[in-house]
Amino acid sequence: MSPQVQPLSYRHRFVFFYFLTGIFVLALPFLYLYATGYRLSSLGGNLISTGGLYVATERSGAQIYIDDELVRETRIFRRAFYAQGLDAKTHKIYVQKTGHHTWVKELPVYAHIVTEAQAFNLPLVPQVRIITEWQTEAGVSVLTSISPILKNASSTNQVLYEPRASTSTLAVNSEYVQLISLFKETSNYTESVLDRARANITGSSATSTATTTKEWRGVQLYEKDNEVYAAFVGNKEEMPYYYCAEAFPTWEESNATSTATAKHNLALTHGALEAATEVDELDLPVQAISNEVECDPVIKIDRKNETISDFDFFPNSTDLMIIATESGIYVIEIDDRSWQNRQPLLLGNNLTFKVVGSSVYAYDGKVIYQISISQNWF
Repeated sequence: MSPQVQPLSYRHRFVFFYFLTGIFVLALPFLYLYATGYRLSSLGGNLISTGGLYVATERSGAQIYIDDELVRETRIFRRAFYAQGLDAKTHKIYVQKTGHHTWVKELPVYAHIVTEAQAFNLPLVPQVRIITEWQTEAGVSVLTSISPILKNASSTNQVLYEPRASTSTLAVNSEYVQLISLFKETSNYTESVLDRARANITGSSATSTATTTKEWRGVQLYEKDNEVYAAFVGNKEEMPYYYCAEAFPTWEESNATSTATAKHNLALTHGALEAATEVDELDLPVQAISNEVECDPVIKIDRKNETISDFDFFPNSTDLMIIATESGIYVIEIDDRSWQNRQPLLLGNNLTFKVVGSSVYAYDGKVIYQISISQNWF
């Protein structure tokens, strides 16, 4: 005779239903506190407020550190990282990858809020395609003199070095002729950027003599009194938080009370660190600018005591810009929280550059170099 399972009696079902309902009701406050960023402290078991940190990178295989602790190595389809349960204080974040420059930032984490950051890592040795005025019949670029740029970069195309080459045996490079016309063009912008920025965000007005401006997606870059600025002139709802970020203590000041305690707390939250690919997946609200806050949405670009001869947006980004100085061409972040990370795109004396679509071209007076952005960036 096969065994048969008898259903629970009405009395047992009644008891189990109300028992589980009671557990659910009792757990609701704890679930709510956890979801809003509260955690139990390891010191005394007190309930403390925590926040989150969302770091987006553009490279797979990059290592993300928070307070000197490795928390994630990015992958091809997961290049962003969301750390939750972090103490409400200033944290040190750096993103590194072999063969690339390291991005370092100190950022504050506030209770019940997620702080965002965008990291970037340029290659130590840039890859460039050399475009010369003359080429062989087979299409090989011909260099008539040694290029000092190649001391700090690597060529992706075949180049023939022939200092005694006769132009009668060479062909004109049509691509060079087309591109060289871009470097001979001059810009003549006279729009007052600072006035528009203040009027759109704060409703105030002021006089300005800014010239030579470039605008894209609500962000304008301009030069004034030998300084370069980035101004947000779009809708305030779309303004990145760093344009109006408040001052905060440094990492050393924030951890001055007890370094051992800070390290211990981070180790405890390591188990709660989770990966996310979109900001919408975050448990806590992302830090934003309140409508009641009035600020001047203009950021001064750190030129490090060098004269900026030219500037433009980094392709497909309003968080990064390209500047040219006497020592080379650099990518610098507009975000000035703690400091502005700056990394060389191509080193060389008195270089000029042009951004054409998603490509960046540099010119040293003789040769044009197409910097391999897409290949090196991802």
